[in-house]
Amino acid sequence: MGHVYKIINDLDNAVCCYVKALQMVNSKFSNYQNEADDFSKMGLRLSLAVPVPTVMFDDMKASSGNTSWKATFQSMNKKELCHVFEPRPAKRRSHASKLKKELVKLHTTIIDLVHERKQTNWDNESTGSRQKVPGSSLLLASLSSIFKTGGDAFEAALMRSSFSLGRMRLEQMRYEDAANYLETALRSKWVLDPASSSDSDSDFSRSRSLSSQSKQYSSKKSTDEDDPEEGQIYYALGICNAALDDHERAVRCFLTAMRYLRRSLRKVDSLEVARVLFDCATSHYYLCNFDQSVSLYNECLRILDSYDTHPSTDEENDGEKTPSAGATDNVSKRLRRGIVLYCLVIAKAAIDFDSDTSNFLNEAQTLLSGCNDRIILAYMEFLTGLFLHHVASQVPVRLRSITRITPTGLSSNEGLSWDAMCQSALTLFEQVKNECWFDPVEGVEDSDEVKHLPLSGHICFKKGQVYELIGSIEPALNSYVDAANFYRIACGDENMYVASVLHRLGIISSQRTEYHSLGYFNEALTIRKQLLGGNDRLVAETLYASAVVLARLNMYEASMERYHGALRIQMAESQDSNEELLGHLVVSTIAIISSSYELRLLSF
Repeated sequence: MGHVYKIINDLDNAVCCYVKALQMVNSKFSNYQNEADDFSKMGLRLSLAVPVPTVMFDDMKASSGNTSWKATFQSMNKKELCHVFEPRPAKRRSHASKLKKELVKLHTTIIDLVHERKQTNWDNESTGSRQKVPGSSLLLASLSSIFKTGGDAFEAALMRSSFSLGRMRLEQMRYEDAANYLETALRSKWVLDPASSSDSDSDFSRSRSLSSQSKQYSSKKSTDEDDPEEGQIYYALGICNAALDDHERAVRCFLTAMRYLRRSLRKVDSLEVARVLFDCATSHYYLCNFDQSVSLYNECLRILDSYDTHPSTDEENDGEKTPSAGATDNVSKRLRRGIVLYCLVIAKAAIDFDSDTSNFLNEAQTLLSGCNDRIILAYMEFLTGLFLHHVASQVPVRLRSITRITPTGLSSNEGLSWDAMCQSALTLFEQVKNECWFDPVEGVEDSDEVKHLPLSGHICFKKGQVYELIGSIEPALNSYVDAANFYRIACGDENMYVASVLHRLGIISSQRTEYHSLGYFNEALTIRKQLLGGNDRLVAETLYASAVVLARLNMYEASMERYHGALRIQMAESQDSNEELLGHLVVSTIAIISSSYELRLLSF
């Protein structure tokens, strides 16, 4: 019938028929969807986007005044490389793909017809022609009853179809198309209820919004996936922007969605809010706002804990569930909490690997131990290796033979020995390679494992650090060289990661051959000067280290020049300068002058 009305140009009745057909297809499609709580529904039934574990070099943590390292971090950690985790097993969907194609056709047709209807009305208004008055047919009456809206039923049809089509484009990873449809849905939402706009924060508009919406939403118990609220649309736009690595805009969308949920719908600590908090925290992580990311992940955990401890009334009244369904729900909740804890760990580790971080890591390991996702398990192994290396590096040399590590901390009686810590870390890093490894021989364009490229560089770098810690120079050099190659492939030849690795290579190789060491230092110095400028503390460190090597090579004038450069930078930092390094510079400069003077006396 819809096709017939469309052919005879009866757009009103055509839209009504297509909406009715859409309702029938949606009913069939719902049989292929998993049961979902409000956390999943608010998340558009999308899987959780989990950041890949990364490494924050001490150089980056120390560069509080210079934020150029953020560009390197963001180029290394892109949202498109994140791992997609599904805590609940998906149903078999033999016919779901056919129904989805039918849904796309119906939504597209409805959107086109409503736009055509609008254009016809505008043309009639501009030409002064009499507009066709919609008839009071049963079809038009059914359209209003379906949407239960006092506004324009055709605008409501446009809003719903635009939102649904945007969701589908999100699943297909066509993010720009999805954003266009979602913006159309948002504009239609404002037309239907101008007072609902979240952009208006005045007391008058908010009171109007609350009074006009209180009756409409008071009977609503959970998220309606077919009739989106403004907060759902903003959330979906945030997901689109985050997927396109526009995290600043994504954060604004998430915060607007959260403000709408809490102010307008009075859902202060709901599962919907927890989902928005999770994705907003992830975007803050990619923006290197680690403190804010930690705060939001903690808030998300608090809400999830409250629901796990005290189930909501909706969950209690959902009806009787089979034992298997209840067990599946419990497993998915444990895995979901484990993923949030994992994300909290990587955000806290970017700041400092303190005792709280290790406790969260232990809890995440417990919750995710039954996970079937091998990539997530590999990520957890990598974080455990990071923790073991961090603890081992904090033990003074004189105490390494008597130090032990236990789940509760360091001990002198029981637990892993210092050597066992280091070997365990190396073993874990090797195990991660079995699941998350990028083969540079295949090339970036041809490899499906390109998302493992940054982690492959981090594995090699951390292995190099462990080997350096235990005094294995040759394996450390090889690991650092591999790490530098991976970082170059990932971010280009000039970035903070490459410069830091080259600096380490210079320090280690100086124990064998000064000429190779000087080459590494020179390359690191060039990159750091270009990225950080000539007056940064990291530039001073490389100048100082290379000056030592030059002195060993009897290149005293070049050594003196670099000592003076390092000394100038440190003195310019005044109260923020490293007094220990400054003292070494003064002593070394005096020693160089004395050595140079003695050589000149011998030459006469």
